[in-house]
Amino acid sequence: MKKGLLMLFTCISLASSGQQDPLYSQYQFNQLMINPAYAGIYNRLSVGVISRFQWAGIEGSPRTNTITAQSALADGKIGLGALILNDRFGVSNNYEVQFASSYNIKFNRSTQLAMGIQGGFVQFGYDFNKVNLDFFDDPELLNGHDNILKPNFGVGFMLLNPNFFIGASVPRILNVSVTDGSTQSERYKRHYYFSAGVAAEIQKTPVKATTLIRSMAGETYSFDITLSAFLDDVMWAGISVRDLKHFGVLGIFEINETIKLGYSFELPANNLIHGNYGTHEVSLSYNVRYGYDKQEPTFF
Repeated sequence: MKKGLLMLFTCISLASSGQQDPLYSQYQFNQLMINPAYAGIYNRLSVGVISRFQWAGIEGSPRTNTITAQSALADGKIGLGALILNDRFGVSNNYEVQFASSYNIKFNRSTQLAMGIQGGFVQFGYDFNKVNLDFFDDPELLNGHDNILKPNFGVGFMLLNPNFFIGASVPRILNVSVTDGSTQSERYKRHYYFSAGVAAEIQKTPVKATTLIRSMAGETYSFDITLSAFLDDVMWAGISVRDLKHFGVLGIFEINETIKLGYSFELPANNLIHGNYGTHEVSLSYNVRYGYDKQEPTFF
């Protein structure tokens, strides 16, 4: 058995037992990747890039690059957003484009309820040329490439004020199955997300705690918890834990009023730590607040 085949088996194992949606460490600073209701929830124009390199040092490990853009309209009542994503691991190379819209109900100056929808398509791509086999007896592998383009849509909501938020979403509602005429395989299962967070000041230092629970239809769930503090009005610094098996640190630097640069690092506490140089995630965002709402807090 060659390394390429081992990589394929690892890829299949991860896809069948773990999360199929990409993971993010810095979701609490931009939830558009997991919830369309976040589009325009703050009255600002925001463009962000997130690049995640998971399990560095392991061949075929996941790599995810995401671009998001969002803006508020009609004095913050309507939000628009867009997402472009490339997710690769093993023989998989998937692309996704989604467009989101939200409607915000403001109960007072600080509390609002956002309801969002999104729609777009996902291309599932597989490059079997990366697999080195001793025997070629599977027609699908002989073809070299397999590409599947499917539409999808999602929904979500968020209740938010400066002290807390709760959110729930299903970013991609449709399961994706394919058939070759005789057998059927499931390429994607619906994921459910629940997120929540609280913020407060401790000795004049803003601190916040956030959590995210993910569940895949018919499978187990995953959760993470992040604690962070805003230090010297310059940087959010925090620690995180996922499933009590992955531990990390993060920092979000506010270079100026419009540009933020983020970095996070994670290590597993299981057998994956061998030959693994950790998971690295880098983010860069450009934010411009609109003049009529310059005092709004952006803890989440």
